[in-house]
Amino acid sequence: MSGIPFVKMHGAANDFVVVDHREPFLPEPADAFLRRLCDRRRGVGADGVLLLERDPELDFAMRYHNADGGRAEFCGNGARCLAHFALERGLGRAGVVRFRSGAGVQEARRVGGGAIELHLGRVAAGGVPETLEAAGHAFSGREFRVGVPHFVIEVAQVGPVPVAEWGAALRRHARFAPAGANVEFVARVSAAGGADPARVAMRTYERGVEAETLACGSGAIASALWVAGEGACSPVEVLTAGGDVLVVSFESVVDGYDVRLTGPAEVSFAGTWEQP
Repeated sequence: MSGIPFVKMHGAANDFVVVDHREPFLPEPADAFLRRLCDRRRGVGADGVLLLERDPELDFAMRYHNADGGRAEFCGNGARCLAHFALERGLGRAGVVRFRSGAGVQEARRVGGGAIELHLGRVAAGGVPETLEAAGHAFSGREFRVGVPHFVIEVAQVGPVPVAEWGAALRRHARFAPAGANVEFVARVSAAGGADPARVAMRTYERGVEAETLACGSGAIASALWVAGEGACSPVEVLTAGGDVLVVSFESVVDGYDVRLTGPAEVSFAGTWEQP
């Protein structure tokens, strides 16, 4: 195989290798190859790989692999980055693209300041509060499925949380077997005059990366819907570990919410990876 042309992108420091795969050329199965591509010491380095592929009805299809090479149904920041990538290549109309992912059909558009707004669609309201034992502690949280599963836990402050230890233990908890779950630790951010339930800080342990990531789009949605369940109104601002803010807007629908995610989707650099 000759060199692989790619674009390195990030959505709020959640970073991806993006490949135009409308004319397929990668080996199948691609897991081992994409794992090398994501290796931060031997490859390009990323939290995952986004493949732009053809769809018979929509502007494109989104195929996403985590850094471990495994395929995942969805990635919120990845979807916004791939939408930006597609728009730059002339797909869509009037700055809007419709595409298919493992979580269904979504729509994305350019908004002010270079951000991309993703209309995910309906997301279930989430599970009832439950307590799980892991890493010698009891964690009270709620499960949400935002394309992929998330377990959201409220903490007083996100900074002191040992995400690598607690997140890894919860990610592999028997409750979420066999696939596991992403884990969010969230805290309400104080503002002048008291707590502001419409702004939360979040840290994520992400399955498939098997580490903390600096942002997680689907995790931001899960965190926002958690605080919505506590009485917050739309929109909710989610402060990520990388310092960026993701904005989650939602409207109540039957048994859930109609959700939009807005935030940065930026190109870091482009290149060609020569496979060793």
